[in-house]
Amino acid sequence: MGKRLDTHLRETAKQHVPLWLDAWSYGTRVLRKGSAAPWEDLGALVAFHRQLQGLVRSDIIAIDGTDFYRHWLDSHPRLLAAMAEKPRLGYALRTLLADNAARQQLRETVAALCDCYPEQPVVLALPSPRAWMAGAYARAHASDDVEVSWDDAESAAMYMADFLRNFSDCGLGGLLLIDPMSGGPACDAELERYRPVMNVAENYRWQLALLGTASAFRPNADHPSLYAIADLSADTAGAIPGEHFWSTGELPGDARPLFWYVEVPEDAVPESVLERLETLRGTAA
Repeated sequence: MGKRLDTHLRETAKQHVPLWLDAWSYGTRVLRKGSAAPWEDLGALVAFHRQLQGLVRSDIIAIDGTDFYRHWLDSHPRLLAAMAEKPRLGYALRTLLADNAARQQLRETVAALCDCYPEQPVVLALPSPRAWMAGAYARAHASDDVEVSWDDAESAAMYMADFLRNFSDCGLGGLLLIDPMSGGPACDAELERYRPVMNVAENYRWQLALLGTASAFRPNADHPSLYAIADLSADTAGAIPGEHFWSTGELPGDARPLFWYVEVPEDAVPESVLERLETLRGTAA
């Protein structure tokens, strides 16, 4: 089992406010001159990830599963064609997640990165069930007009739950489920539609984080290991400093999150990035 998020956050907070950084696009621009991450070469991928971590020093190690599958479909047109063989909404996602070659490649990547960072929690970042069902259908059918109901989202969560069992012994510390900003669950009843994924996380003692929930939503006390991440106006465990911060370096004086969730702009200047990150680390918890 990997290191738990809550334990690591408490330990890190004794020194500085923990930073959970999404610097994937920024890292590919700076370290690979805009070329895609080398997902097809495990050794090169691990080396790139270590370079990126050395550049930004995130307190939480994230693996961008969305980028992995984007690259995989670019490289495997037959799978993309198979996803489009039937028009049912869930067929594309079910076909994608059932692909053994992709699952094995991602599993090996996750296991290798967990081995690289034994002292930090490693989190697999994926679209939420609802977002992934919409995205898979849109990619397969070249359509942006996709509506996914919460009933459909529950079906997607069952597909994802089966898929996630492949990572049971990799050493993961958690999962991050990403919805379009403010497009995720807005109440506990909607969150329950992700229950199959939540059950897998609880079974393997992975802590769960949600990015993109409705801004006013707070998980109830029945979910003590669940972190909601929202903008600064929201009273959530993880706070997003927002685009204004990158241009001005200013934060509200009363901002006291448990941790900062930071998406580093792809076009950011490295010197400015280092300065801004030091500002965030110095905010009082």
